[in-house]
Amino acid sequence: MRVKQLSIILLMACGGLRLSTAVAQGLDSLRIDLNTALEIALSENPKVKVADMEITKKVYAKKSAYGALLPQFDLIGQYQRAIQRQTVYFDGGLGLGGSIDPTKFTDEDELKIVETVGKMFASDPESADEGFQMGRLNVYTAGLNVSMPLVVPSLWKNIQMSQVDIELAMEKARSSRIDLANQVKKSFYSLLLAQDSYEVFKKTYATDSLNLENIRDRFKQGIVAEYDVITADVRLKSLIPSILQSENMMKIAELQLKMLMGMDSDIPLKVVGSLDDYRDSMFDTIIPADTTLMDNSDIKQFDLQTDMARKGYEMQKLQFAPSLVSTFNYLYMSQNNDFKFGQYRWDPYSTLGITLSIPLFNGGQRYNNLKQSGIQLHQLSEQRKEVERGLKLSIKNNWNLMAKSMEQVVASESAVEQARKGYQITQKRYETGMGTIVEVNSAALAITNAELQYRNAIYDYLAAKADLEKVLGYDITPLQIKE
Repeated sequence: MRVKQLSIILLMACGGLRLSTAVAQGLDSLRIDLNTALEIALSENPKVKVADMEITKKVYAKKSAYGALLPQFDLIGQYQRAIQRQTVYFDGGLGLGGSIDPTKFTDEDELKIVETVGKMFASDPESADEGFQMGRLNVYTAGLNVSMPLVVPSLWKNIQMSQVDIELAMEKARSSRIDLANQVKKSFYSLLLAQDSYEVFKKTYATDSLNLENIRDRFKQGIVAEYDVITADVRLKSLIPSILQSENMMKIAELQLKMLMGMDSDIPLKVVGSLDDYRDSMFDTIIPADTTLMDNSDIKQFDLQTDMARKGYEMQKLQFAPSLVSTFNYLYMSQNNDFKFGQYRWDPYSTLGITLSIPLFNGGQRYNNLKQSGIQLHQLSEQRKEVERGLKLSIKNNWNLMAKSMEQVVASESAVEQARKGYQITQKRYETGMGTIVEVNSAALAITNAELQYRNAIYDYLAAKADLEKVLGYDITPLQIKE
């Protein structure tokens, strides 16, 4: 009766997992291996998509930087209302009280203006000293303004910086892919570890259930004591928390993998294979011993940031250089005292010019900005050294962990064999009355621990290898499994 109750409890505990498996089979669950998981993640994960968009954004930023070198066209319109008009004064050069010397004027229009004003003040010479107001109350301006930089060194350097910015965005996108691949691999291996652990506990539970039935039968026959029944019963019940824990680990690892793959959590998923499939590949896989960090994404990003900071430093230097800009204006102006637009007269006005700007003094801003850029270069240099030391330490640790895990795999295989032999011997001794139930339970526990250690050693190796590939910046390829 107690065996049936335990079976019901275990069925309820594992009901969610079995139900999800049944649903997955009914809904044509997605069967994936590591290669498939990586392909889906690299195409569907939002972080990868955002990184790719960032590259496109930087490309547009570069085009914008190039646009600063091209002519700029602006249509302008302006209205001004004179609150108080400007007063103009004229001296004796107008010929007031005397004659006008035409040789002093090189422009006929200017001579006409002077003659007209001279006639205005001929009748009242004193009014010339008081001046007169010129212009009208309403001034309208409309036209085209064109400007084009001819020599602006800072713009050229800005274009170079935008190119480095694109390369930095591309490296960040590559880094996000390497990061994602590392997370997918470790999540996939974690799911395999949880599944294998669940299978180990489930197999142990089935074996111990049969043992409990046999011990009960022998107790009824008076061959063994009730203590043996109680001990076997406790042993069986103690497996249920481990089964529940491994089931929970499976669910968490599966949800984590789905999240990394950019999948809905409700989509049925079936992971193909087990950790034992990777055992032979561990010893056949040769990882290149190149630890120069030439392909490491963090180092490449640091180098690109240093290059950008160096160009920023050079651009600060160019702030001291002169700049030359050409301008062209073609405007129409109208001045009136009323708002009768139909009677307005519009006169053209156009200019063509070149502006030379030579920086002299701006309160020391350019000098201090240059010093800041120089300090930033030194900071990046020191930070790179620290990052490089940390990465080399990580490489060494991963190498040591991989070597240790391989040794543990070999030792665990031997331990599993010996534990199984020991269990068979203790089982025979117990059946003949020479052994105790405590020895049988201890031998069974040794098998379970040895099998779990074996699979944990494989997982540790795979996780360390994934971390090593991430640090070295290798191509995103999973560990190959022998068919």
